[in-house]
Amino acid sequence: MPNNLRPHSSLRLTVFAVVIALLGAAMTWFLVWTELNSGLSEVNWPVFVVIAGFMLVCERVPATWIKFGPAGTVTPLWMFSFALMLLGSPSAAIGAALIGATLHAIGNTASSTAIVIHVGGVACSLASGAVILTTLQVHGSITGFEVVPWEWGVAIVVAGSAILILNSLLAAIELSIRRRISFVGLLRRGVGARFTAEGALLSLAPLWVIGIDFSLVLIPLLGITTLLVFGSARQALERSIEADHDPLTGLFNRRTFLESVDDALLNPRNATTPTLLVMDLNGFKDINDQLGHQVGDSLLIAFAERLEREVPPDAVACRLGGDEFAVLLIERHVEGIVETVVRHLHQRLTAPLRVEGFPVSVGVSIGLATAPDDGRTTSDLLHSADVAMYRSKRTGATISQYQQCVQTPQRGRLNLLGDLGEALRHHQLHINFQPQLRIADGTVDTVEALIRWTHPEHGAVPPSEFIGLAEQTDLIGPLTDRVLRLATQMLAVLPANDFRLAVNVSARSLQDRHFGRDVLDILAESDFPPDRLELEITERALVTNPERSIYTIDSLRDVGVRIAIDDFGVGYSSYQTLRLLKVDRVKIDRDFVKELLTQPRDRLIVASLIQLAHELELDVVAEGIESAHVWNELAELGCDVGQGFGIAVPMGYPELRLWLTRWDRVIERTSDAEVLVGRRRNAPHLAAEHLLAGQLLRHPA
Repeated sequence: MPNNLRPHSSLRLTVFAVVIALLGAAMTWFLVWTELNSGLSEVNWPVFVVIAGFMLVCERVPATWIKFGPAGTVTPLWMFSFALMLLGSPSAAIGAALIGATLHAIGNTASSTAIVIHVGGVACSLASGAVILTTLQVHGSITGFEVVPWEWGVAIVVAGSAILILNSLLAAIELSIRRRISFVGLLRRGVGARFTAEGALLSLAPLWVIGIDFSLVLIPLLGITTLLVFGSARQALERSIEADHDPLTGLFNRRTFLESVDDALLNPRNATTPTLLVMDLNGFKDINDQLGHQVGDSLLIAFAERLEREVPPDAVACRLGGDEFAVLLIERHVEGIVETVVRHLHQRLTAPLRVEGFPVSVGVSIGLATAPDDGRTTSDLLHSADVAMYRSKRTGATISQYQQCVQTPQRGRLNLLGDLGEALRHHQLHINFQPQLRIADGTVDTVEALIRWTHPEHGAVPPSEFIGLAEQTDLIGPLTDRVLRLATQMLAVLPANDFRLAVNVSARSLQDRHFGRDVLDILAESDFPPDRLELEITERALVTNPERSIYTIDSLRDVGVRIAIDDFGVGYSSYQTLRLLKVDRVKIDRDFVKELLTQPRDRLIVASLIQLAHELELDVVAEGIESAHVWNELAELGCDVGQGFGIAVPMGYPELRLWLTRWDRVIERTSDAEVLVGRRRNAPHLAAEHLLAGQLLRHPA
């Protein structure tokens, strides 16, 4: 990220560092001056040296720290420095604490500004407690009393509380400036947890002073007590972190992120623009399916680490769930700066990641929504960003802004799923059919049922937009049932015919233990013979829970239902699929068929697939036939069945009946065993008698 994109934030942080350093120096000097002018109090130096030694060691040993969230790290500094303060010389205590804080900051912070803020904050916080002790007439060491006076006890409590409160306020101010988010929100979340941990340790300070003064033998007991309190504080903080962070990636979770967006919208900074980015990883599902969930999780972790590293310092990143991430940007009102930041971020995020020792590349689709133009509330802004992201994913654009979706209203995925549920209830879904012809004689072999959705507001919604979403939810079950029920009922009442019905089935449906029974129930209701039904599945069915998928497929084949492998040749496990599954047919993907005449390698692949299928006693369907030349070439290669726009485009049920009637007449007129195939012109559906440039399709003798 170019450093010159956020000069305002850096300037404010620098000013804060200067102010806190000057304030800490002034308060420390005031204490030194006060001690010198009021006479030096009696100091228990032996105990002071022991505790100071423990403090300096702990500030350099990471095992004694509690690291959590953006609010920083908790160390025993406050416990030991407050204990030193109770030994008679607040100035000396602050001096020792500043040495320890400096050692810790230099060893663990790269920024000089952060070092100054940390050391200055320690000085201000401890000095405030020392001023309170001095004001309440607490002088000397508490080890000089046989019984600590009650007024000293009250003063110690007040001074300790002041140290905690001021330190928490300073930490929240720093984070608020650095991240440009709500000061109050920081106090309520991460800094509040830090306050609890530091308070627990600070309360042990008097025990250390009195215990060591009584006998050095008590040091092990004090150490054990401190470790127990330290462990309890660590566990409490870890639980707090788990409540606010995603357990896999360590980023903020959805709830905490939305609270951050609330803070940004309710407490807007002058001349800044809250912008919400919603990101989705392209191709993650294929990686997760083909390489396993362990690699998928490693990819998400690696991507999250890069995202957290590449976002601006004042941004908030989170994992919304699955392979979806979100970022809250708060940028200056400068023309084009948000677009520049997002483009740079996208460029960095799409670089190859190293996962399990090998490079993995994933694309990132980003949707962008800016307040207040695209939403004045968190839910509206998230919805707008989701709509933009879905547009980016659908169109192949890397980044889409919500404003690009305004002219042509778009639906986000959540809304699309909600509308799909309504569509199922209100019968907005309908079936189109596409015939498949036997290449040997041109007769109809199969009719494939294809789901279509006409949205009441947005018109036709392409299947590519809603089928994949439905597969991720329980909606895919009712959707598949609807297709099976409608298609079988329609074809069951057609005049005498012997062709089959093909229906696409998702991997999720095959893993449903009730799916086989549901299919048979639908066939019985429609009075549709099982041997006329063909279920088309993809190779993805074997990736997750293959045993369940194989059991479902075998049980359906036992009653006569045929099984076809759809999109054969484009997966990573085609031969494994043929080895494990008992199927009847393979469908060669259109990507191989469309270049059959121009790409020798594609022709060789198609010929090899046809030969392999025939040797396994399977028949073959070629998808994507759009010309007579391709049909003839497939006939030469011995392909069994053809499908494509060159034969017929998907059509409604009435058009299908008309098409079948006309095609029967064409077959009857073809006395010399040659079949005429039509092509699509301007008509909405391709009728058989629309000839393809007057050419005849040849068939082998």
